[in-house]
Amino acid sequence: MVAGVTAAPAVAASPSASLAVRLELDVLTDIVRGLARAEELWCPHVAHDRDERVRRRLLATPAYEVWLLGWTPGQAVGLHDHGDANGAFVVVDGELTETALVAGRLHHDVLAAGELGRVPVGSLHDVGNRSARNATSIHAYSRPLSAMGFYRSDGTLDRVEAVHEQSTLLEAAAVAATIAR
Repeated sequence: MVAGVTAAPAVAASPSASLAVRLELDVLTDIVRGLARAEELWCPHVAHDRDERVRRRLLATPAYEVWLLGWTPGQAVGLHDHGDANGAFVVVDGELTETALVAGRLHHDVLAAGELGRVPVGSLHDVGNRSARNATSIHAYSRPLSAMGFYRSDGTLDRVEAVHEQSTLLEAAAVAATIAR
């Protein structure tokens, strides 16, 4: 077994399902930190929309995907999970508030530019921009997201939404070469 990778149970008869992996949180943290330092890759794609969060899929592999999110003041996701995925994110501009449901209580952490959030599979959290200025963040998920559950503040499931793929804005080889510099 490769360090930092957990083999996923086969859920379908397809060859790709039996090869699926879930990267560990430390690996996802390294990915978002590396991309955050490579500003020339993601800065041209930053956007903010006052009506809804801007989500741009930067990169996708069979094991993980990376999203760039633009947040205007007052925008939030709502309490949610990431299905069978681990997640990590870094705030690259502004500040975001992460709210996690832990032992039946909501805990709030304000994350400034450069600070990380780590979301193990099975965790419930919300991320939102409670500040007066725009914020931008980079998120990595492994396995790539297929569905997210949304919850009430008491932790009861409200609904499940499918996550629709978007084409990626970056090529994996270009990202690897830039980060390796």
